[in-house]
Amino acid sequence: MEPKPSALVVEDDDPMAEILKFVFEQMGFEVKRAVDCKSAAALIGTMPAPALATLDIGLPDGSGVDLIIQIKSTPGWERVPIVMITATPKDEQVNWAIKSGAKGYIVKPFKPDQLREVVNKVMARKKPAA
Repeated sequence: MEPKPSALVVEDDDPMAEILKFVFEQMGFEVKRAVDCKSAAALIGTMPAPALATLDIGLPDGSGVDLIIQIKSTPGWERVPIVMITATPKDEQVNWAIKSGAKGYIVKPFKPDQLREVVNKVMARKKPAA
């Protein structure tokens, strides 16, 4: 049996993280969660590259946007598709996230179908390894 693809979820809000985990598990992902930038950085430095990463923009110890740079500069993680999740969509944050390498974003609150749609679009655009 082939192993499930993994998804890294960086989300400090427990109920939101549970929703993300539920939807991703329904989609066939194994979910790894970090609650802040520090724990996310530790996972990025130690776990194999996931098939997908979702990053909350507003985290207790920084911004998910900062994590994009770490993800894109970590060997093996360069092609990980990133979806930003935010409760307060500020145009400059979203634009910076997209310019930094995020492939999509979704605004809280959202319906599970909206999340699936964004993830499916982002995963369809994933570049194959060279």
